[in-house]
Amino acid sequence: CIKSEIEWSNRWDLYLRSNPNAQIHWFSILNSTLIVFFLTGMVAMIMMRTLHKDIRTYNLQYEAIAGGGLSEEEAQEETGWKLVHADVFRPPRTGRVLLSVFVGTGVQIIAVLFTGVLLALAGFLSPANRGGLVTAVV
Repeated sequence: CIKSEIEWSNRWDLYLRSNPNAQIHWFSILNSTLIVFFLTGMVAMIMMRTLHKDIRTYNLQYEAIAGGGLSEEEAQEETGWKLVHADVFRPPRTGRVLLSVFVGTGVQIIAVLFTGVLLALAGFLSPANRGGLVTAVV
């Protein structure tokens, strides 16, 4: 057993406090925030345009039914985003149901996290490199 002057609870302090003058990168934080807001706005605008077009179509069909120019059967025909629901809830044809269940429940995320922890336990990731485990998992 090798004796040391450093206590066990303070053994990583030299590495973890090696950069006491770390500055917060405000520009990077602001840039990331603006990108997130911009992309969220773009997705919201695309969804609003799509839904607005679908709602306008349904309102025109409702007016046509009320005016007597369109029958109920013609109005019930599925169009637009309603066509997707049959594909989303359809089981796979080739019998790979277990694979689709695993992918749908996020088992791959658990596998990546477990592999990252195993690599850290094996010594490939050092605690001195802060954020190294998260970087390796991502």
